[in-house]
Amino acid sequence: MNHKRYIAVLFTLTIVAGAAAGYGYAGGYTTAGLLLTAATLSLSVYVAGIVNKFYRDVENFAEAARYRDFSKQYAERTGWQSNKLYRYFNDISRVFSSLSREKEIQQQYLRTMMEEIDTGILAYDKDTGDILWMNDAFKTMFGIPEINHIAWLQTRRELLYRELAGIPAGQNRLITVTIKNHAVRTLVNVRLFRTSDKTCRMIAFHNISATMEEIEANAWKGLLSVMTHEIMNSIAPVASLADTLKKRMNDLRRREQTETPTHEMEDIALAMDTIHRRSEGLLRFADNYRNLSQTVVPDFRPTNIPEMLYAIYRLMQPSLQQKKIILEIRADHPRLTAPFDRNLIEQVLINFITNAATAVREKDAPCIVLSAGMAGDTHTYITVADNGCGISPDVRDKMFIPFFSTKKNGTGIGLSLSREIVKLHNGKLYVQSKENAGSAFTILIPAAREA
Repeated sequence: MNHKRYIAVLFTLTIVAGAAAGYGYAGGYTTAGLLLTAATLSLSVYVAGIVNKFYRDVENFAEAARYRDFSKQYAERTGWQSNKLYRYFNDISRVFSSLSREKEIQQQYLRTMMEEIDTGILAYDKDTGDILWMNDAFKTMFGIPEINHIAWLQTRRELLYRELAGIPAGQNRLITVTIKNHAVRTLVNVRLFRTSDKTCRMIAFHNISATMEEIEANAWKGLLSVMTHEIMNSIAPVASLADTLKKRMNDLRRREQTETPTHEMEDIALAMDTIHRRSEGLLRFADNYRNLSQTVVPDFRPTNIPEMLYAIYRLMQPSLQQKKIILEIRADHPRLTAPFDRNLIEQVLINFITNAATAVREKDAPCIVLSAGMAGDTHTYITVADNGCGISPDVRDKMFIPFFSTKKNGTGIGLSLSREIVKLHNGKLYVQSKENAGSAFTILIPAAREA
C-alpha cells in the first residue's frame, strides 16, 4: 500500500471517529457534535496535505538523485513548522552539486590532457566495439578520421586491426604499419578496465619513429657543433698563414724585379695560393653546416598558402621552363591560411622542387605538382609531387642523414634542414615514393598555432 492509500484510510477513519464522537457525546447529532466533527475533518485534511507534500518532496528528491539534478532548493520552514528533513535535502543537494562540478572539472582536465600528449589513445567497448575515446594524436598518426565503431578499422585498416587484435591485454608490442607508403613504427600497450556495465579495451601508441628521429637529429647536431668548431679553429690560422706567405713572396718578387723568378718560386706561390683558396672553401663549408646545429626561432605569422605557392611558382617557373618541366599549382581553398614562418617554409618547398627537377629530368613529360589543402580539421598540408624516377628503399632510409646525397655535387644538407624546419613548426614530414613512378613530399602543419 503506497502513501496515498495510507492518507485516504487515515482520512476515512478520522471522519468516522469524529462522527462517532459527536454522536456519542450528545446521544445524537447536535451542534457541538457537528462542530467537533468539522474540526476533526479540517485537522485531518491539513495533516493529509502535509503528509502528501512530504511524500511528494521525497519522490522529487529521489527523482532528482536518479537523474543527478540537484539544482532545486527546498524551503526550510521555521518555528513549529520547522522540518530538518528539508535542511538535510538541501545539504545533500549542495554536496552532490559540488561533487558533480569537481567531476566535470576532472573530466575536462583529463580530456585536455589526452588531446595534448603525443601518445595516441584508442579506447572502445570490448563487447560492442563502440569507440569510447580517441585523441588527435592517434588520428594524425594513422591518418584516421573521427570514427564511432572499431569495425571501421577492420574494413579500412585491416593490417592495423589484425595487429591490434593479436596483442593480449597487459602486454607491449612493437609494430610497424605502412600508411600511404609511409612506415609508422609504434610501441603499442594494451590494457583492459571494467566499469559497472562494460569492459573497455584501451590501446596506447607511442611513435617510436618520431622519437628515433629526434634522438638522431640531436646526435647529429652535437656532432656537427664539435666538427665545425674544430674545423674552423684549425683551418682559420692555416688560411691566414697561407695568405701572409703569399703576400711576402709577392713583395719579395717586386723588390727583385731584375731577376727572373725561378720555377721553385712559382711552384711555392702556386702552392700557397691553393692552400689559401682551399682553406677559405673549408671555412665556408663549415660555416654552412653549422646551421644544422643552430636553433632557429620561427616567426609565426598567418600566411595565405595559395598566395605563397603562386609566389614560388613565379620564382621557379623560368628555370623549370628552360628544362621543359611543367610546374602545376593545385589549391582548392583560395583563402587557406595557417600560422608559420613563410621564409622557412618557402625554403623547404624550393628545396623539394629542386630535388624533384633532378628526379624528372629523364622523363618524356616531366611534371611537378605543388598542392595544398586541409588534412582534417586541425592540420594543413602542402605537397610537392613529381613523376620522376622515385626513391629506392635503401636511399629512403638514409636521405635525411646530414652529408648524405645521391647527387654528384650535392651537399647532403637540404633534406636534413627541411626536416628540422618542419619540426620547429610542430609539423610532420611524410615521404611517399615508388621507383620509376615518382615521389611526393608532404608537410603537415597545425592549422592554428598553440598558445
